[in-house]
Amino acid sequence: MLLGGEQSNIKQVAVVTRNLKFNRLLNRILANWRFFAVEDLSAAKVIFAERGVKLSEHEAQVVWLTPMPLSEGEFLEIPISLTRLYHLLEAHLFPTPRRHIRVVMEADVDLKIENDWFDGCLVSLSGRGGRITCAHEIPRGKVVDIAFKLAGKVFRTPAEVLYCIPAGDSKKRFKPQIGVLFKFSNEHDLDMLRRFIEKACIESACVTENIQLNDPCVSWLDVPVDPWDVTDSSQR
Repeated sequence: MLLGGEQSNIKQVAVVTRNLKFNRLLNRILANWRFFAVEDLSAAKVIFAERGVKLSEHEAQVVWLTPMPLSEGEFLEIPISLTRLYHLLEAHLFPTPRRHIRVVMEADVDLKIENDWFDGCLVSLSGRGGRITCAHEIPRGKVVDIAFKLAGKVFRTPAEVLYCIPAGDSKKRFKPQIGVLFKFSNEHDLDMLRRFIEKACIESACVTENIQLNDPCVSWLDVPVDPWDVTDSSQR
């Protein structure tokens, strides 16, 4: 699979294992993160290779996929943590690496600004923030209260507006969008959100590649169990 784009020369990666179905799965996850999977190892910047596989000549950074820690060389231990994988890619390819996986999604959001509630839609989510489409422009630096529901869990938290994109900034953007930084009061919610995002990345890739979640190739990945018990029935 080869994906084009203006940053393809920077973000080209390769996956080399003897499990062809896993190769498809990991390539899809990387593509969803906007990295570009290539078959030509000489074009890759980073190669994820199963330990023991012989590689052709290349100049890329090799990250070995191994069930046991290695005494030398860079590696990811199987089952692979998606967060660790993401951090490693960002650190190798960008001078200012991001720390949190982002996923595209659609989820209803309630926004409280001072004493008024407004409806919004969460269109992108990371472990520390998100992008929200809303009816009104909200200035940078404003602190709002938000509530949204994921897999039966209601998250409530203050959030700081980092930026606001006006409506009409692009042909498909009919409402303003804001980027927010969550201000969770506890680490538990942050951990639950991270696990939800990791699982969502794997499930989405499996659906696209027509791979069942119980397929043996999925065991190469650290799939979070249900991130929480669906017991939170609190209402706004």
